[in-house]
Order: sequence, then structure tokens, then C-alpha cells
Amino acid sequence: MIFSDSYICGYFGMRNTGDDALLLATVWGATNFMGHKAMRVSNVAPLKLPGLPFMPAGLKTQQHFRGENRLHQSAQALLSKRVIFGGGSVLHNSHDINLKRHLIKLSGRRKGLALGVGLGPFRDRDAEQNCAKLLNECEFVGLRDVDSFELAKHIAPHANVKLTFDLAPLMLLNERLLFDGATRSGICFCLCPNERFSGDTQAEHNRLVLLARAIVRLHRLTGEPITLLDFNGHATLGDEQVHAALRALLPTSVPVSHLHYHHNPLVVLQRLASFKAVVSMRLHGSVMAYLADTPVISLNYHSKCAGWCRQIGQPERLQFDAKNIDLDRLVNVISDGIALGFMSPTLALSAALEKSLSNWRINDVYSQKSHFSGYSLVQQTVPHSGYHSNRARPNRPAA
Repeated sequence: MIFSDSYICGYFGMRNTGDDALLLATVWGATNFMGHKAMRVSNVAPLKLPGLPFMPAGLKTQQHFRGENRLHQSAQALLSKRVIFGGGSVLHNSHDINLKRHLIKLSGRRKGLALGVGLGPFRDRDAEQNCAKLLNECEFVGLRDVDSFELAKHIAPHANVKLTFDLAPLMLLNERLLFDGATRSGICFCLCPNERFSGDTQAEHNRLVLLARAIVRLHRLTGEPITLLDFNGHATLGDEQVHAALRALLPTSVPVSHLHYHHNPLVVLQRLASFKAVVSMRLHGSVMAYLADTPVISLNYHSKCAGWCRQIGQPERLQFDAKNIDLDRLVNVISDGIALGFMSPTLALSAALEKSLSNWRINDVYSQKSHFSGYSLVQQTVPHSGYHSNRARPNRPAA
């Protein structure tokens, strides 16, 4: 059997655009920084991402027996020289953490890497203790946010951890990413069925009624068409149903289109670059709209959403509590922004990209081997990618 350079672990193949973006970025980094050519992936469905070979499903959506996927993952780790955990909130419960520790031990001589990951909140004391062990067993851990970094330093003070950033900005360096420069049009909504997980469907319905009223007023004030974009395409837990419920509340006089999950995150990024504004509950809806240099109104339903806003310096005016949205303020913020320009985040895209790249500066050896060190990369590559120069953008005054 053929050994691979790395086994990339995450929640892949689950029809989630955020996870697709993290996988694409992780593979890009492993290829360009570490010279990896043969890689295995923990995906539960076949994947075909841009520039990558077809990836057959390595795990089962429905296991034939208890522990079947763990057995498959163990085999994949045994056939790999290193395990890489690529992005996401992956360290919070003992079962998953202990599986990751097991996979590291089964892989080759090199310790594991955890890049652009988030920590906590832990389910219990055992999860925290096991996470501390995992952090110490990794060669390097890049934490995507300040809260995760401070928590890591507290529970594992001697581990090699660093405050880095989300991996998604590395998509801006993908040679297959092209923005067409078309004039922006419309307002996009990226919602998620958060309350359905806890059974609080009334809270979701109340939000949808409020957003429907906001959309009617926004269309009347701006004339902009509305797009509903699914970031998660899961059959029962995805975004399609919540967007369909919102659309059903809107009158036929409001032009609405519904874009379903797309397997290529670069296409989704290109789509987000075509709007005048994005209203997002989805964390990676906000992340990718920011990367597309599109104004984002963040509906924060979780601490990770508020944390992202703090990281990029998102103006307070463009943040809302998803559980208590002020209808008049939401309408005014969006309509005024479209007419006069939106305030920008304080973190420049070039700085975000540099922070994201720091996930791969594991030590001096990798930095010296790679030509992706220092600000020269950002200065040379970002203008070439086109997201500053060849797209029509609304005026965005300094914050």
C-alpha cells in the first residue's frame, strides 16, 4: 500500500462551504509549505475541489458497526507520515480529542499539527485535561482566535502554541480564484437553523418574520434584489429549509433567488464578491464575504461570531445580536450603507492573509524552505489576485 505525506482531519465531505474552504486552504498550505504531494482526507463523501484530484469517501455516513469510522481513520493514519488537523472548532469534547491523540500516535515519526483551530468551550473537566495532553503532543498548534490562544496557554503552558488566524484567507492565493469585475448588485442573506438543534423553532420563526419585514422595507428603499445563499447543504441540518421558510414569508413583489450549496468554495467566494452587502449568521459566511471585500452585517448567534468580529475590527454598527435584532436599525444600517458606503473593518485583507500564513510558519526550517515568508508575499500576491483592483466596489469610508 502507498504511504501518504499527511492525513488531513476535519469535518470534510459534509456539504459545508466553511469546511470545504478549510480543506482547500489546508491542502494548499501542505503542498506549498511542506512539499506534500500524496495526502489522505477524513471525508464522509466523495470530494472534487478545484485543482485537487478526486477524493473518494474515506469514512462512512452510516456506519455498518460501531467504531467502523474509527477503524478507517486508524488505517489512514497508519499509512501517513503525519496527521494535520485543518481548521475549525475541533477541540472541545473528550471523544474527539482522544481520537486525535490516537491518530497522532499511529502516524509516522512526526508529531501532529493543528492549524487555524479553535478551543472550547469544553464539555467537562476530562475534555480540558485531554485537550492539554493533545496540545503537548502536537509539534505545533495555531489558534485562530485570542480566546482559544489564552485558553491553550492556560491549560498547556509548555505546548508549542501560537496565535494565528483562520485558514480561509489562503484561498486568496489560489491561482484558480478569479473575480470577474462585474458591477455589484443585491443583498445576500446567509442564515443558519441554529435553534432547530435545541428545538426552539419559535425563536427561529420570530427572527424570520422580522427579517422578512426588513427585506420588504429594504427592497422598497434600495430596489436591490435579494439572494438567499446556503452555506450548509446537509439534507436535514443545512440552510435550505430555513431559507425556504424565509422566502415563503416574502411577497411576490420582492425579487428573491435561492442559491443552494455549491461544492467549490472558490465559486462561493466569487458569488459573495458580486453583492453590495451580505447579512450573515454563518461564521464562514462572514469570513468569506470579508475576503471578497464585501460589506458584512454580522448576526451574531455564537461567541465565535463575535470573536471573529473582534479579530477583524468589525464596526459595532455592523453587528447585531441574532436573538434580539433591532428591525429599524438593521434596515437603516443596510440602506444607508448601500447609499453612502459602509464602514470597513480595521484589519486590512493583506494583514489577515499574513496572519493566516503564520499557521504554516511552524519553525525556522519550514520558513527557510518556503518562499512564503515575510510581507513580500502579501504585497506581491494580493494585487495579482485581483480582489483590490478589478472589481467594482461600493465606497467604504474609513472606520
